[in-house]
Amino acid sequence: MSAQCGPGRRLSGPHGTVMERYIEFFNGYRNAYGVADFNHQDSKVDPETGKKKPVYRWNFEELTKDIYQQHLEGKLSIGIQPCTEDSEVKFGVIDVDPKDYADFNKKDYIDIIQQYELPLLPVESKSGGLHLFLFLNNFTDSKTVKSFLTNLLSLFGLKQDTEIFPKQTQLTKDSETGQLRPGQFINLPYFGEERKALNVDGTTFTLDQFMKVISANLVTKERLTEITEEIENKSMEGVDEEFMDGPPCLAAISKLAKNPDFDGKDRFMYNYHVMVKMKYQDNWQQRVMNAPVKYFAGVHANAWDQKFLNQKVKSWNRSSKGYTCTQSPLSEHCKKGICVKKRFGVLAGSKGSYPTLNNLKKIDLDPEPEYEFDVTKPDGIKTATVHCRSVEHLNDQRKRRNAISKAAGFFPPLIKGDEEQAVMDALYATQKVVHPPIGTSPKEKLHDVLHAKINGPKATNDAAFKTGSVLIEGDYAFFKFDKFFDKLKSKNWKHSEDKTGRMMQVIYKDCEIEFLEQKRFPSKEAGKYNSSTKNIIQINIKEFEEVPIHHSQIKHKTEIM
Repeated sequence: MSAQCGPGRRLSGPHGTVMERYIEFFNGYRNAYGVADFNHQDSKVDPETGKKKPVYRWNFEELTKDIYQQHLEGKLSIGIQPCTEDSEVKFGVIDVDPKDYADFNKKDYIDIIQQYELPLLPVESKSGGLHLFLFLNNFTDSKTVKSFLTNLLSLFGLKQDTEIFPKQTQLTKDSETGQLRPGQFINLPYFGEERKALNVDGTTFTLDQFMKVISANLVTKERLTEITEEIENKSMEGVDEEFMDGPPCLAAISKLAKNPDFDGKDRFMYNYHVMVKMKYQDNWQQRVMNAPVKYFAGVHANAWDQKFLNQKVKSWNRSSKGYTCTQSPLSEHCKKGICVKKRFGVLAGSKGSYPTLNNLKKIDLDPEPEYEFDVTKPDGIKTATVHCRSVEHLNDQRKRRNAISKAAGFFPPLIKGDEEQAVMDALYATQKVVHPPIGTSPKEKLHDVLHAKINGPKATNDAAFKTGSVLIEGDYAFFKFDKFFDKLKSKNWKHSEDKTGRMMQVIYKDCEIEFLEQKRFPSKEAGKYNSSTKNIIQINIKEFEEVPIHHSQIKHKTEIM
C-alpha cells in the first residue's frame, strides 16, 4: 500500500478523470445497483448507535455515470455486485464488522497488510468497520478472487463467516421468470464525506489520492497465486511433515497445541484421526496413540492415557464422518481454498458432510416472506444461491435439499438432531432482511391489478358478468375469481390460486372481502332469474380505496432518494 500520494484534486464534475477512474475500478454488474435507502418507510433507528438504519434494496436499471456522480456527492448511497454476468470481477472485498470483535482496532489490520505486503486497501465502512479492497488489473474469474480473500481470513484472525464479496461467484437465473438474480451488493466508498480510504498512519486519502493508490496496487491473477503460496510456505515453517498434504488448519493448530493454555486439543485429536485414517490406512491407530505425546505438552499429553486413547480409537474406527471444519479451533485457522487442493484436505474427507450455508436473506414480501441463501459447492469455493418460497420450505430439510440440488447441482446428505440444529442456527445467524424494489412486491402488484379490475369494465348483463366484468351493487364489487387470476398471471404472477386467495383475505380483511360460492346477476324482469355464476369475490369499494399500499411516485432516477 502506498504510504504517500501527495495532495490531489477533488471531484469537480461528472466527466473528470477522477470519475472515469472511479467507474473503471468499481466496475461489476451494471444492469442493476443497490441502494441504502435512509428515507424508506421501514427505515428504523439502531438503538445501539442512535443512527438511522437504511433499508437495502435493488434498483433494476442501468448503473450510469450520473448514478455514480450522485453517490460521490452524497445524494444517493449505492452499492454494486462485483460479479458480472460472465462470473468475473475487477475487485473483491473483505467486510470486517466491528460488532464481531470486542477488541476491534483498525490499525491491527493495517499493520498486517504492511507486514505481509498485501495488495489490500483499507476503507472505512458505513458501520464503522473496515472494507479491505482488492483491485485487479483486468477482469478475473470470481472464484479465484474469492478463494484468495478466503485464504486471508485466518491471517487477520477473522471468523470464517466473515462476509467476502463477491458473495456469489456466479449469478443465477430465476427458475420461473428466467431473469438474472443480482445477488448481494457491497456499498461503495466515498459517499460524500464518508467511507474514506485509510493511509498507513490512519489518516484518510482524498478521492483523487485514493485513485492513485489503487493504480499503484493493481494486481494480476498470477500474483494472487504467488502471494498465496508465499503466505502458505511461511505458515508451514516448523510444522511436522505429515501435515504437508493435509488441512492447513491442523498444521497451524499443531504448532499451538504445545501451549498449556490451548483449549482445542479434543477437536485437534478428532480431526487428526480423520487425516491419518486416510493417509495411513494400515497403521493410523498407532499414529493416534502417539499424537498426544508428540503434539501436546506435559499434563495435557498425560491426560490422554492409554485406556482413554483405546476407547477413542475404537469409536473412531466405526466413524465415517469427515472434518469438523465449522467448529473451533479449526474454523479460526481455515484456508479453504488451499485445503481443497490438498491430497488429504477437506474434499478427501467430505463424505457425508453437509455443505456450508450462509448469507440468509429474508425477502420481506406481503403476506408471506420468501428466503434466499448461499450454499458452498463441493469444491469449497464456488457458491450458488438457493431460493425458498416460504419459511416452511427453508426449514424442511428434505425440501431444502431438493432446492440445493436444483440450484447448485449436487445433493447434500441427510443430517439428524443436533447437527441439523447446528446447521440452521449458523444459517439464521447470518440472516438479513431485504425489501423488494419499490412497486414490484406481490402486495403492490396484486393491488394494482385489483384496482384496475374494480375500476374496469362493468357488467351490464349476465353474459358480461360470467366473462369477467364487474358487478356493482351499492358499496360492493363482485367479479369472477378465475378471470381475475388469469389477469394476474398475465402480469408474471408467481403464486398459486389458493395462496393468492389467502393473500387477499389477509391484505383486504378490512374491506369485507368474501369468496362466494356463487352469485346471481340481477334479472331485469320480475319473476325471472339468471343462472348462478360460481367462484365470486366480494369486496367493499370504499374500504378498498383506503387500503395503505406503498407505491413509489418516482418517475426519474434522480428522484430515487
